[in-house]
Amino acid sequence: MRKIIGISINLVLALLIFCSPGLAQALHIAVPTDPDSFDPSQTVAAATGEIAFNIYEGLVKATPEGKVEGALAAHWDLDQSGTVYTFYLREAVFHDGSPLTVFDVVNALDRARDPEIAVRAGELEVIEEITALDGAVRIQLKEPHGAFLYALAEVFAVIYPAQARDLARNPVGTGPYSLREWHPNQQLVLESFQEHWSGRKPYYQQVVFQIIPDENSMVLNLKAGRVDLIPRLEISTLHQVEGDQNLQVLAAPMNLVQLFALNNKRAPFDDLRVRKALALAVNKEEVLLGAAWGQGQILHSGLSPAMPQFYNPDLGSVNPYDPQKARALLREAGQENLKFTLVLPANYPLHIAAGELVAEQWKAVGIKVNLEIVEWGTWLEKVYNQRDYEVSVIGLAGRLDPHAILARYQSDNSRNFFNFANAEYDRLIAAGLQAAGEERIQIYKKAQQILAEEVAGIFIMDPPQLSVMSKEIKGWKHYPVYVVDAASLYE
Repeated sequence: MRKIIGISINLVLALLIFCSPGLAQALHIAVPTDPDSFDPSQTVAAATGEIAFNIYEGLVKATPEGKVEGALAAHWDLDQSGTVYTFYLREAVFHDGSPLTVFDVVNALDRARDPEIAVRAGELEVIEEITALDGAVRIQLKEPHGAFLYALAEVFAVIYPAQARDLARNPVGTGPYSLREWHPNQQLVLESFQEHWSGRKPYYQQVVFQIIPDENSMVLNLKAGRVDLIPRLEISTLHQVEGDQNLQVLAAPMNLVQLFALNNKRAPFDDLRVRKALALAVNKEEVLLGAAWGQGQILHSGLSPAMPQFYNPDLGSVNPYDPQKARALLREAGQENLKFTLVLPANYPLHIAAGELVAEQWKAVGIKVNLEIVEWGTWLEKVYNQRDYEVSVIGLAGRLDPHAILARYQSDNSRNFFNFANAEYDRLIAAGLQAAGEERIQIYKKAQQILAEEVAGIFIMDPPQLSVMSKEIKGWKHYPVYVVDAASLYE
């Protein structure tokens, strides 16, 4: 009898363990696009960083408050010159079981700053040298750099084993989750990593990112219980979930800049009069109401008010809605019969809706607009990488420091797919890294003024981030950058 009781107790304990938090639950998250590549040196899509946040870690990481805190670095020192950082590493293990070493850090960051390897090497070009020490890594900068720590929190600066191969499809990090399966254009399955350096185990054993391009399908799956969470609900579908007692909607500023990108090097958009005419013909209030149901913040330059310290609020009068003046500028530039193609990314309904509305506004001043809707991969290759386009609309994801956002308009920046070039702007952005306090704030406000006056692009709005999820889910954290922190969630 004692033997039978003992067996029964063991079975009950086994069931309790199997069903305990962090061992049995699976969380299903709907996202509209596949990652482009999990190789940190190759990825450019915000959709990748959203998922990779759970897989990879850098020396530091972003906080919901927009700051940085230690990740693989327990702490760090900065010398009096402001150019030598020493990062002291934690004891951590990669998903493949290998221990974190100083050589892994040196290798990953050296690759991240190598222009022959990394597409965003320019973000770390300020690094002079990286040296492995005993349990620490020393990074020597060429000069003081006010945004350097924030750059280390980006996906391109994460750490992985030096011996890792095929990171594009098989990422190996130290994060709270590892990649278990990836079925392109269907789903990605993440598995809880039980050896995380924090000692904490995520509540959900698995997190399944389901690729659902259509926002209505997302909502239907959410209501049917096949999806638990939509991190970024399209505003046009908000009415479908409001009032549903089984769901909760959480809103916060997205820190995103939606804009119409103009190819500044391609005629006739190399003529400021044409760019300004296009800007003056856009009724932003109408776009906000029609594409975003009146939700969000109208923008006039390249920074969102979600970064209030650096945001320039005095630019609303630079390019006010004035269709008559737009027509006059087109006549002056000899472009009364202007026609061009507007490229729209298929997976982003907000951008498509804004594009369709603005196209009608441009037609009202005599401009002929051909709409071309392309898949996300095509947009990345054609518009972003090859810069082979005339006009497009996109949302630029927020960053932790204004330099990382505004530097993309520098004439020699690899991310400057607008082909914008202005010598004074380049000088200001370079100066902003050397400045501090009020001086730095004024530099970035002046830079935003140049973007508006020179019409680097036509800035439209910062839409709200609407996160909708099952009412049982707790722990959701809004970040000012494009991530989903799955490890913070529980029921």
